[in-house]
Amino acid sequence: MVRLNKRFDLQDSFRRLERIASQASAPDRVERLFQRHQARRARGGTVTWEEHLEFGLAVYDAGRMPADAAVFWVQRALIDAGPGEDQVQSLYGSEFHGRFEPIHKKHGLADGDDWAPGEGPPEHEALNAEFEEAEHRLYGEVLREYAAKAAHPLIQEAADLYQADRLAFERRVEKGRQWFFGPPDEALAKYLRSQGIID
Repeated sequence: MVRLNKRFDLQDSFRRLERIASQASAPDRVERLFQRHQARRARGGTVTWEEHLEFGLAVYDAGRMPADAAVFWVQRALIDAGPGEDQVQSLYGSEFHGRFEPIHKKHGLADGDDWAPGEGPPEHEALNAEFEEAEHRLYGEVLREYAAKAAHPLIQEAADLYQADRLAFERRVEKGRQWFFGPPDEALAKYLRSQGIID
């Protein structure tokens, strides 16, 4: 029989177990977040990107979403809909719009129009490559920032992968997108193949 140290505090141990027991399990957390979002929508409100991110991580933690789909969810919340998109729009407006505009006018493009990837004149393609590099730096910063804020291992994994191998990151995002939405249509598949994201 194991003898407990006389200093062992049984009451403190019970308090710790009670705290653990009172915490919501992953499935309970998903249900609670879902009900909260439904109630807000029923009142005409919207769900923020932060809440979308929290909900996706809860679904992943509950084992109801594969890791690639969760990486896609993180990318959508942080980069496409949240702070990444806001920062890129700000960057474009402050540093690139004024440089793209004369090129568009020179070639007769209407406001809001653009060339398909890789089909613009050389000066447009060079500036676009510069913009995409700046955009990717911002996205990496956003992922690192939220990996630190959320302290969730999946966001950290996504941030590390984005820094180390952006193509591998994009491939995981595409696998996750397909989990939600199925295979790409012909136009998207052509683009994804041109980028090496799918075979």
